[in-house]
Amino acid sequence: MNTNEVNNAREEVLKELLLRKQQRKKDWNKNIFSVRTNDEMAAKIKDHCKKNEISFNSFFNTLFTNFFN
Repeated sequence: MNTNEVNNAREEVLKELLLRKQQRKKDWNKNIFSVRTNDEMAAKIKDHCKKNEISFNSFFNTLFTNFFN
């Protein structure tokens, strides 16, 4: 490979990496909330999520959806 081919290949890889980064960033939800609770409530939430094999995020999304709808 000559220098020109190496530079072209490098540019192609960098473009692909930048495109992937932009696509990942586009899917991020920027509405982030934080919840504080006592140890007892935290244990109940963790136990519920573990029993039902759901994430904390899924639990809170369902809770909020049910509350507001």
